[in-house]
Amino acid sequence: MTDSNQNEEAAMTVVEETMRTQKDYWREISQRVASLESREFPHGGPKRIIFFGLGSSYIAAKLCQLTLKRDRTRKRVPVIVCPSTHVGIDAQPTKGDWVFAFTHRASGGPTIQALELADRLGAFTVQVSAQGVAQHPAAHYLLPTTPLERVEPHTAAVTGAICAVTSLLLGDKCVEEWEALTSLPTPSLDLCRRRAGSGPVVLIGEWEGEWLAREGALKLMEMARLPVRAFGSEEYFHGPMFSNKEGDSIWHISLPKDPRNEDIRPTHQIGVFGSSPLAWMPALLELQWMALATALNLGVNPDLNLRPMSESASDASPPDLGSATAAV
Repeated sequence: MTDSNQNEEAAMTVVEETMRTQKDYWREISQRVASLESREFPHGGPKRIIFFGLGSSYIAAKLCQLTLKRDRTRKRVPVIVCPSTHVGIDAQPTKGDWVFAFTHRASGGPTIQALELADRLGAFTVQVSAQGVAQHPAAHYLLPTTPLERVEPHTAAVTGAICAVTSLLLGDKCVEEWEALTSLPTPSLDLCRRRAGSGPVVLIGEWEGEWLAREGALKLMEMARLPVRAFGSEEYFHGPMFSNKEGDSIWHISLPKDPRNEDIRPTHQIGVFGSSPLAWMPALLELQWMALATALNLGVNPDLNLRPMSESASDASPPDLGSATAAV
């Protein structure tokens, strides 16, 4: 092997660099959010909370909902989550609602359209976007997360959005938990590569595990170009299991209460342990690293969707409201 080839193999991808820095972002975000003035938000709190987004942003919204559900000390108000395209259909914003639009770049499309609808209907609207992204006129409050990611898949953008929203809505106890999460060791990429092999055919989980499975599958599609499927554990046993062949690799995100734990024989199992609101976060980190490991094992460059530095900087400019097809 030549020196140039060794250098190429040793070079760290932008995806890996981003994943290694995200714990620093959690500390900055949670501390910043903890210092926000409550007078910037409607007095008395929300009647309902509505989260929406698309792709990983929608999955981040679902994980925020499940995190709030895990915290039994918070004020019990309904928390509704739907894709941006379903706002006004599955969820009708109204006065008294706090509505959160998860959109990393805020560059148009259905999420911005849903934000505008919520504003017209009288809801208090919060735009959850990257640092430096302009506040949309329909947003009453801008909640910045991480710097703009230069590459899809989004990793730090996902965990950063969850960090910002949960810190805002759950307060000091959640901020302390994010601080504790910053001490998690970074997974060994070599160990992940040995465990990941050529990746799974399907990912399975229930409750938080299902949405972790869906995010893991999305990362495997984006990083490793694998057509991976994801299902809830119970959903898997009601049809999808018959499409698997003997020897197909299955990854299971296992929660203690998953009633199918004894029925699934996974190639790789990722456990979620504990009852704290963010107990599922280590599993999400493991899935991110396993997706990267799979891409490297398959010889796929996870940086194929890398944006030039100049383009990333320009994304922080005000959104084009006339573009209905821009990325969300």
